[in-house]
Amino acid sequence: MSSEKTPLVFCELCVRQISGDAENVTTCSESFECQLCFGIMDQSMIDEVGEKVQEELQKLPYDSNSFILALNLPVGQTLREILVNRLRPDFNGTLVQVPHKVRNIDGYLKKLGSYSGKRPTLSSDLQLMITFEQDESDFTDLQFLQSAFPNDFRVGKRNRYSHQEAPTSCSKQQLQQVTGRINEQIARKYVFKSPTRKCTFSLQFERDPVFVAGRYCKYSRCLPQSPWSEDKDAPREPGNSVSEKVCDVLKKQFGASDSRFVTSGREDIDVRMLGNGRPFVVELRNCRITLPVRGLNYLETLKSVEETINAQKDIKINSLTRVPRELAEKLCVGEEDKRKQYCAYCYSILPISDEQFAAARSKIPLTIVQKTPVRVMKRRALLDRERTIFSMDFLKLDDHHFEVRLETQAGTYIKEFVHGDFGRTRPSLAELLHVENGEVDILELDVEKVDLEWPPKLKEGQPPVKFR
Repeated sequence: MSSEKTPLVFCELCVRQISGDAENVTTCSESFECQLCFGIMDQSMIDEVGEKVQEELQKLPYDSNSFILALNLPVGQTLREILVNRLRPDFNGTLVQVPHKVRNIDGYLKKLGSYSGKRPTLSSDLQLMITFEQDESDFTDLQFLQSAFPNDFRVGKRNRYSHQEAPTSCSKQQLQQVTGRINEQIARKYVFKSPTRKCTFSLQFERDPVFVAGRYCKYSRCLPQSPWSEDKDAPREPGNSVSEKVCDVLKKQFGASDSRFVTSGREDIDVRMLGNGRPFVVELRNCRITLPVRGLNYLETLKSVEETINAQKDIKINSLTRVPRELAEKLCVGEEDKRKQYCAYCYSILPISDEQFAAARSKIPLTIVQKTPVRVMKRRALLDRERTIFSMDFLKLDDHHFEVRLETQAGTYIKEFVHGDFGRTRPSLAELLHVENGEVDILELDVEKVDLEWPPKLKEGQPPVKFR
């Protein structure tokens, strides 16, 4: 094997930190021509990034006093670090043993702390991601790796037969898979070339999500839980759903870029949600303002938010509190084990006697089988679902009208249980009352209780939840 040293072109900083006084290393005239760092470590590039960070924070400030720095470096730079390590063991610079990414982060950390006015740390709820791009050598890098490792860089069958364009670059995951197999013999086949232009970069601030839990009551029979329109092509009326009425206020309060509304089940648009309300949690993403919900301040802040939301018509929320992610994720765990209580106002074409009500009540508790209802078949899988009716009480209003109060297993289709859904629910309430299928129907339906302790309460003596 040849002992000739591969000639390289480095910037002044890489010469001092990596190559040292080793031979066959030339100093480039422009820092972006460096065959190792692409000029990313140059002071002018660091200042340019810092000024951009400062500008972005002035536009959209965050109330965090610290941040975590994450750098997304070009794949070509990572490949060159590997190749240089294999080809030039004679390098003796001051930081030659330090991983290249650590060297990059160390070069940016203090400067970005100064430009941002925030303290760089390893533990913060605010992350600054800087992505550098230099794609001049992406295709030749891919060709080099395809030649060295043909089995790892095959074009998949899906790409061949679907006429998709062949890849023009290598991903970091692909490079990581072959890193340990790149030896000096393979590395010598690589042709180092200097970039002809500066790297480009982009910034992204991302904050840990804030989770706010509570319960909501819905008093309108025309208000959906989530944005909805009868005509899928028609524009949706903003603020015309439970989720928007809750989330829009929270997003404005905390400067969130986006939100996600998660509930324990859902009611139809024409069903009211009464009692103490349905449990929900809102995930607020990338909040710019979180100080009002840190420590014990969050109780007072969320009480004010509650009042703002409740000033709107048709809904009321209660028990608003902040919860950590692990508790928020438990809301939908064991969904089918929960119980829910309903009150249905029903009509029967045929008169119903007290004896018929008593006979139906005597069958409780009762297991029913429900095929996917006709009204939801377009968006639900065709399944047979076993559900349990735990209790059933009647209030006769006249010979044709009555109220029925039910406690059922979560996931029971109540409307279909009452009228039978053309025989798709067996047995149905119509069958239990010994009237023809379809002769009994619901006029109005209310959810009265969702059996779940929510939001979770702190145990006695348990300290308040800590948030970063």
